[in-house]
Amino acid sequence: MIVIVSSEKGGTGKTTISTNLTIMRAQKGVDVFLIDADSQRSAIDFSAVREQEGHQPSFCCAGISGPGTYDEIRKMSQKFDDTVVDVGGRDTLTLRKALLAADIVVVPFIPSQLDVWGLDRMNEIIGEAKSVNENLRAISVMNKVDSNPKIILGDEALVIAKDLKNIEFSGLTLGYRVSYRRSIAEGMAVTELSKSKKDEKATAEMISLYHEVFRDA
Repeated sequence: MIVIVSSEKGGTGKTTISTNLTIMRAQKGVDVFLIDADSQRSAIDFSAVREQEGHQPSFCCAGISGPGTYDEIRKMSQKFDDTVVDVGGRDTLTLRKALLAADIVVVPFIPSQLDVWGLDRMNEIIGEAKSVNENLRAISVMNKVDSNPKIILGDEALVIAKDLKNIEFSGLTLGYRVSYRRSIAEGMAVTELSKSKKDEKATAEMISLYHEVFRDA
């Protein structure tokens, strides 16, 4: 299975989701490949930290971009059971080519007006990709959700997310939690944090997303 994690807007937590899904898949004994298709190369940096810390399971990670993205993803993914691709937060040729190679695209968005506008543009991009890649499944997940009940931006964003034609809202949300940032800094998935640092809510959120993404695998 080829999983793309991307959005038209930057800062939505794509690398956090990509790396967590990759590690959780590897923990199941699956030979998984992480592709960094973001010019910032954050997934590659994360993988380097993980390797330096000696965390297991390990996985392969490489960077690609540009007009050859589709061919590279298809070629490289043949060597692995599953491939996760972290794509940068802009409407680029790399993004559009990656969508043509994907089985599923996960679109994280933040509950803000700017992100809602970006989600609407992503809906159009995915619609164009589906005209060629007819089996492409697209789901969205609301990320970095504030736990303060007085902040209602999430409710407003959900109205838009549920009404999109080409992207199905997964019904899942990820909180704005320190544990996600801590795990990334340590080269780990949030599910791997030690007992003293364990965040049960974050763990449950990421497990739910994992099962949604790989439900057909």
